[in-house]
Amino acid sequence: MPPCHAPGPTVPDRNRETDGLILTGAPVRDADEPPAVPVRRVRIGLRVSLIAFAVFTVVLTAAAVHLPWMFASRANVSEMADQISNEIVAGVSREIEDIFASAIAAQVTIERILENGTVDIENRTARESLFLSFLLANKHFSWVSFGKPNGDFFGARRRDDINFRLVESKWDATAKVARRHMQYLVEDGTDIRRTIEKTRTNNYYSPQRQWYVRAIANPGKNIWTSVYVFASSRKPGLNAARTFMKGDKVVGVISIAIELERISKYLATIPSVRSGAAFIVDKQGRLLAFKDQSAVTRIVSGDKLELTPLSEAAHPMLKIASGALRAANGAFAQRAGHRAFENPATGQRYFVNLIPLKGRDWFVGTVIPESDFTAVIEANYRRLIIAGGVALLLIALAAVWASRQFFVRPLRQITDQTRHISNFELDRVRYLPSRIREIDSLALAVERMSRGLGSFRKYLPTALVRTLLDQGIEAEPSGQRRTLTVLFMDLEGFTAASERMGHRIVPLLSDYLGTMSRIIHEHGGTIDKYIGDAIMAFWGAPQHNDEHAADACRAALACVAAMDKLRAEWEAKGKPGMRLRIGINTGRVVVGNIGSDERLNYTVIGDPVNLASRLEGVNKTFGTELIVGQHTWELVRYDIVARKLDEVTVRGREEPVGIYEILGQRGEDPSSPEDAWIEEFEAGLKRFREGAFDEAKIRFQRTIELRGDDPPSRHYIALCKETGESKGPKKSPAVVPLRSGEPGDSA
Repeated sequence: MPPCHAPGPTVPDRNRETDGLILTGAPVRDADEPPAVPVRRVRIGLRVSLIAFAVFTVVLTAAAVHLPWMFASRANVSEMADQISNEIVAGVSREIEDIFASAIAAQVTIERILENGTVDIENRTARESLFLSFLLANKHFSWVSFGKPNGDFFGARRRDDINFRLVESKWDATAKVARRHMQYLVEDGTDIRRTIEKTRTNNYYSPQRQWYVRAIANPGKNIWTSVYVFASSRKPGLNAARTFMKGDKVVGVISIAIELERISKYLATIPSVRSGAAFIVDKQGRLLAFKDQSAVTRIVSGDKLELTPLSEAAHPMLKIASGALRAANGAFAQRAGHRAFENPATGQRYFVNLIPLKGRDWFVGTVIPESDFTAVIEANYRRLIIAGGVALLLIALAAVWASRQFFVRPLRQITDQTRHISNFELDRVRYLPSRIREIDSLALAVERMSRGLGSFRKYLPTALVRTLLDQGIEAEPSGQRRTLTVLFMDLEGFTAASERMGHRIVPLLSDYLGTMSRIIHEHGGTIDKYIGDAIMAFWGAPQHNDEHAADACRAALACVAAMDKLRAEWEAKGKPGMRLRIGINTGRVVVGNIGSDERLNYTVIGDPVNLASRLEGVNKTFGTELIVGQHTWELVRYDIVARKLDEVTVRGREEPVGIYEILGQRGEDPSSPEDAWIEEFEAGLKRFREGAFDEAKIRFQRTIELRGDDPPSRHYIALCKETGESKGPKKSPAVVPLRSGEPGDSA
């Protein structure tokens, strides 16, 4: 029979897309990607801060006491100008917030009405009644509309205070036109009457409109468009929009159009700027609202309108504001405060303010003549300069002594205590009393915090915490891709023993977990979690370790040896003896803080983790204790003695990979008596995979003669007897499906 190769059993791949995983809160990055360089901040000491604060306080007090008469006129004028500007900004903010909040509330209400089925968006009568009711209830709404993905558009529009229009637009995708049916309505004070109807075609396609595109790009959010001139009313405004969905399907976009005319009317009613002006511009310097509404827009070509740039406005007050802005190069627009500006034509002084509007890329501007305020009050400030200087010197000296005695020294000591906590050296933390109540409370809180953390030491891997702190890894969802070695360890027969012994199994479990954990830590491993009698650990993170595969294998061998001693002790005391099963695999995984904002676990996830878990279970098939994957074996083959047990095919990959039983550490002499029976076994495995079962059986029997009892050889001899020479190549079912509750389930 010609030799042939049969593919091994498929290993289920539960995390086949792990390499593309993005964790919430922070992106996954490769391990060799350079970390972000922290921004260095300028810091000053507490002593200098206290002295500077004391000096600043004295200077400020002296200025407040000795200089008011010199600056009274200018200060009073400035204060009044700022007060008026702040009042205007506050009023405009409330007005705009009221308008925008009502638009958002209306959108959400419409969405809920459509969601619960109170109104069917396809029901024309119910839809028109719904949209018109919101339009009537909100005088500043210009449109309440709904756009569908197929281009259809429904809406109600306010033409003026008493005239309205209902629109139903059907998009013809073939002709690329919309057939629009319009009904005109008028409110006569007691009722709304329909007047005329019109039908026409246009090219209005809602999915291409700014409000529709932005809403689709931000599902579940209320979005706002930038300000533009409405084609229907020829007035500036903007749209609020929100996507309406059923499940994962987009039904359409709810939109509410708001004209800024109401804000312009509000600016015209502000009594404090009767002789001046208030206006709103965007960050491009275009007028959005002004008491003279005709100044807000201008004709650019034909009858097309656009927003008027402030720099080109014709109104005298807007020219004053534009001149002040040019003189300041726009700098005073970035902070609250005014700029005094003198009109070159008249010589009259004005206070010009341009203040950012919170939450928007808009600025509220005011132009107030200086003549509106009180007259200048002259004053003399020189009388007590010397006394003020002496007081300044004495207070500075007192600040130096007080800061050192009561603040700097105890705070430095507390800083040392917190440094011990950051290094998890909790035994070195002491309570340091202070005469200052707040500092004493801080010292007591630090000491209590250290005791509180000390209570959780047995729940936290202290070495891991220290390493993460040293590396500056914050406790937030994050991860990076690294090549690591993962180990899964389990006790064979633990379930039966626990059922038989009940709570008496706890001391045995504690001895086992304590012994294995100590060995893993001694060999540089990081324990991920305990799952009953199972242990999951990995090597190579958070600290880099080029020997992670070899260290994992050495730890596993030490665990097997330690388990032999534990088993002998248990059996001598009449307690059940249990054998260890270990699976090890190496590969590219995601490692980091995995979990939610409330709870995190420093762990690893990915295909190699799943395979390591399955390899632990494969020990049961072969009667072995320690199996590693091919990638691990390739990294440790010169340090560890092993034999090949089988080949498996991992789902998603065509080439089979080998699995190996680790037998021990390789000595200085590469040849050993074990080589003979290992070679005999692997020769039998090769003949078995080629289908020569009789010859393979002879090889496996020879292996038993050379080594003594060998469970893997007995396993293959049984398979040879079951199969027979005539049935062709055979691959043993080495990798079994993952059992419910196995450690890999949580990986």
